[in-house]
Formats: sequence, C-alpha cells, structure tokens
Amino acid sequence: MAANETASTHRLSSTTGVHLLKVAGHSLIKGASTSVESKPFRVGGHDWVVEYYPYGNKNAGEQHTSVFINLENPGEAIVRANYSFCLQGPGSPVTGEKTTVNGSTHDFSAAHKSYGFSKFVRKADLTKWGYLNDDCLLIKCTVEIISSDIFEGHGDDDTSVVVPPSELTRDIGKILDDGLKADMTVKIGWFRRFKVHACVLAARSPVFRAQLCGSMVESRRSSIRVRGICASVFEALLYYMYKDTLPPFMEEATEEATNMAQHLLVAADRYAMERLKLSCESKLSKALDAKTVGFTVDFAERHNCQQLKNCCVKYMPPEWRRLSSVVAYEVKKEAECSDAPEHLEQRLLSSAVADEAEEEADYSDATEEAKEEAECRPHTPEEL
Repeated sequence: MAANETASTHRLSSTTGVHLLKVAGHSLIKGASTSVESKPFRVGGHDWVVEYYPYGNKNAGEQHTSVFINLENPGEAIVRANYSFCLQGPGSPVTGEKTTVNGSTHDFSAAHKSYGFSKFVRKADLTKWGYLNDDCLLIKCTVEIISSDIFEGHGDDDTSVVVPPSELTRDIGKILDDGLKADMTVKIGWFRRFKVHACVLAARSPVFRAQLCGSMVESRRSSIRVRGICASVFEALLYYMYKDTLPPFMEEATEEATNMAQHLLVAADRYAMERLKLSCESKLSKALDAKTVGFTVDFAERHNCQQLKNCCVKYMPPEWRRLSSVVAYEVKKEAECSDAPEHLEQRLLSSAVADEAEEEADYSDATEEAKEEAECRPHTPEEL
C-alpha cells in the first residue's frame, strides 16, 4: 500500500524600515532611568518608538547606556521582528556608521512590547570613541517586520499571482538615456544641447507647461534656449524630471553634492517643482554644521524654504537665533520694496520675446557658457 504523503510550505517575507533618532544637548540629561523617545514611525503597518536611556535603565548598572524599540498600540496581534541599533557621526549621517548591535528575532505583543539592550554602549566610550560631537548623539534603528503564509503543497503549484513593483520611472528614465523619439532640443550656453521630450517637461513643471503648451512662441519651436542655469544643474534637473529621484552622486555626503543641492533648489523654485525643492532642503539640512548654518539660514530665507530654515534655527545656539530673526526681517523688507510679480505666463511671454530677439542678433561674445558654469561654484554669503 502506498504511503499517504502530504506537504506544506511556510513562506516568509519581510518589510524593513529605518529611523534616525537625534539627541541634541545630550549632556543636559541627568539621572538614571531617565529616557528620551523618538516620534512614532510606521513600519509594516505598525507604529514603533525608539527609547534611549543616556544613563541606563535599572538593569544597566552605572556604566552603560540603554536603548529599546517599543511597539505602540499592539492590540491583540503578535508582530515578529528583527531589529538593530547603530551609532552615527553627526557630521555624516549617511555614511558615518560606527557601531552596530543586532538583536535577535522577537515576537512583540501587548504583553511584551519592548525589546532592546540594557547595556548598549559604555557611557565613557561615547566621548572616547567620537560618538558625541557638538553634544549630539545619532542613533539609527533598523526594524525588519517578518510576515508569513502557510499553505499545502511544496509551493510549486501556488495559484496566487505575484505582481512585481512598478517600473514606470525606470522606463521613462530610459527614454532620456536613449534619446528615444526626443522632439525638442534645450540649449544651455553655446555648446551644450539636451534632447528632451516636451510632454515630460510639461508634465513635471507648470512653468514648462506654460511655455510649451500655451500660446507662447516656444510652443511652436523644436528648440528652446534656457538662460540663467549652468549645464550641470540642468542635467541634474532633467534626471529628476525623468527618474523622480536625485542623481546618485547627490546621495553621498560630499561638498559636491551639497553644492549641487543649493543650485538645484534654486532651479526647482524657478520651475515650480515643489517636491524636488523639498528634497534639496532635506539634503542641505543633513549637511549642517557650525561653519555653514549661518549661510544656510540666509539661503533658506531668501528662497522661502521654511522647513530648511526651521532646521537651521534648531541647530543654532540660542544666542544666534536673534540674529537669524534680524536677517529674516531684512530679507522680508527687501522683498516688500520690490515690484509684485506679474502673472506666470505674461512673464514667460515677455522673456520669450526677448530671447527670440537675442537669438536673431549676431552674437559676438562666446563666453556665456563659461560664465554660467562659473555660477555653479559654491556660494558665499556675500554672493547671495
């Protein structure tokens, strides 16, 4: 008689999230069992909070700090998760990971909603090993939520349909890389030319939409000239328009990336691309230090970047904040003395007419591109 064989498959999958907790004014916290908490953040459909004890909890003794990950509002469900904590250098939150402590897999529930390390890092080592800088500590928490499905059989005959992630941005980005069916040329300076798709520019920017789809002269042309922006910045702008992300080099914590973020923010403001502008604000906020915060708050005020300005003010020592308010008042006063802007299409129309007259003239000065590229060097406060 043949044996009765059965089989089942237990399939695991995971969702990962990362949260960065910044403890500014670390030395102001005194006493054992005193903790600071992060804002709740959501991973895998659940809310989590990082809890940090600068002087350790009751089980840490007197020599260690403590850190925990807490499941908020657990309800009746059991949530299985892995977690880890690492310390980072404040000057380089992207690449400055220094110490990583991994936890094991735990089941979080209403009865057990907090796991972590009572003895995380020795207090004496925070300063000794450079974890603290400007009295600031950065803790990166990674949470991996594990979900599972169990069904009969070996999984080969699973009838569920797996839908892959959308590839829309990859496909649209590819037509920029390949120049496929490009219907317009954008001229930057005397020598740089970019083959683009008018419909993509119009879809991504209301300014280009007014230029290319309205009654303006550009809508009847196969090429346009863009002034006041250097080629490298416009190339980064196109990359974002087509791929909905910043160029890879801007993900690094380098002076080149910070410099490009400044220029790209100005371009995003010019072309009314609010999400790109906020992405550049985020990049600049992560590059703040004692040498750049004064310049950055002035830059934020002049370009109406309220969130970036708030980050600068929080970073400043109290005695600097009054100076920041004075700068804001002077910039606002200067703006009120200027003429009110005209309607977007009217301004663009007058600019287009001027450009057309210039293009028909006999250009004798071939230094325009060099001048525009020179504008891409790092700003100084006096130049703003």
